[in-house]
Amino acid sequence: MKKKNSRGIVMFAHNNDEIDYFKLAVVNSFLIQKHLGIKNITVVTDSHSLAHAEKELGKAKIKKAINNIVISEKDRNFKRANIRIFKDTSHTAKNLSFYNVNRCDAYDISPYDETILLDADYLVLSDTLNQCWGHNNELMMNWKWQDVMFERKFENLDRLDNLGITMYWATVVYFRKTPYVESFFNCVKHVKDNSQFYRDLYKWKGRLYRNDYSFSVAAHTMSGFVDKGVPQLPTTLYKTFDTDDVHSAVNENTLLLYLEKPRSPGDFMITKWSGVDLHVMNKWAINRISKELLDYVA
Repeated sequence: MKKKNSRGIVMFAHNNDEIDYFKLAVVNSFLIQKHLGIKNITVVTDSHSLAHAEKELGKAKIKKAINNIVISEKDRNFKRANIRIFKDTSHTAKNLSFYNVNRCDAYDISPYDETILLDADYLVLSDTLNQCWGHNNELMMNWKWQDVMFERKFENLDRLDNLGITMYWATVVYFRKTPYVESFFNCVKHVKDNSQFYRDLYKWKGRLYRNDYSFSVAAHTMSGFVDKGVPQLPTTLYKTFDTDDVHSAVNENTLLLYLEKPRSPGDFMITKWSGVDLHVMNKWAINRISKELLDYVA
């Protein structure tokens, strides 16, 4: 039952053949409780992913981490149509299905008046996101982002096309339950359902469906076709990439990272990262340190 002025977190966690997204969501849920003081956490998953987690982690630990689990079965059509390359550093790359494409349903699923929609691999290592609650803006996302390794340069991460619109990252989205935001998420659904048309119109490359693309097109459309019309979150989106690795968790808010050297692919430098939220795009890396993190926060 939704409470007045309720606030909470929503994550989507559908496992593929190798990556345990639900375990990532459990780890992040404990980090959220620790650093944001938020107990209202909804995770959208499927029955297979949940059953695997119950067997590995136990029902008691899952219940302690997540107080609202919503079952939404995988869209199996995406198994063939939405294959992407997942890297575990430059040394390993695999073609795997990406099922977490139902983030467009977050508005309908969220039981909260104010919601922060998070990727399960966005590790909450600080209380920074608490700045969102009660904000004047009813919808906020990041287009600004920063690689932890400042010297590296990545193409095609700022715009959908070299001459196209700004790309918003759907990694972190703050929203309130308002008519405008409801229309925004309906627009995201429309773009997803007609992705071939919008791929041709906005010229994004490849056949892969990404939440970032549909949220970016919706932001452009709902802003009256003005670039960067949706306000920026009050925090920078820091990233490590799938060519990087995580050495270990030092404590509940500090990681030792292996960052790939800009001019020496496959070689790394070690870096200490502390007290700042981090989007870790190498999912295997988080799973390898999940036990350490759980020992600190669970």
